[in-house]
Amino acid sequence: MRKHSITRIAATRIAIAGIAAASLTTAVTIGSGQASADGFPNGPYCHGPVQVMAESAVSQVVICPVQGPTGWAYSGKAKTTGNWIDVWGATQNSLGFHATNDGYTYHVHRDRLMITAPNGSVVSSEPWTYYYQR
Repeated sequence: MRKHSITRIAATRIAIAGIAAASLTTAVTIGSGQASADGFPNGPYCHGPVQVMAESAVSQVVICPVQGPTGWAYSGKAKTTGNWIDVWGATQNSLGFHATNDGYTYHVHRDRLMITAPNGSVVSSEPWTYYYQR
């Protein structure tokens, strides 16, 4: 009788450990914010497949393929204020994607979002908590 109780306890512990491991794997895969295939729920979104989807502690960003001279669009949202910006004509180089609006440039690098002012000074440098690139 005691042997069956120990077996049931061991089986329960294994099942709980499996569920915890599956939850941990899901959390690591998703990152800090859950994202759909084409963008963030209630955030920046592409009408087709995203090229880049990234999130920092204060921003959400997607880079979308579009028709036009550069072939890229930038869409970003400040999570702190809810303000949005959409910029057609984003460019790409070896460092990442770059979009300019009213003199401010949004640099989407693999490790961070860097925003520079018209005079070149860094306004914000935000490490990504989630980054996906096709």
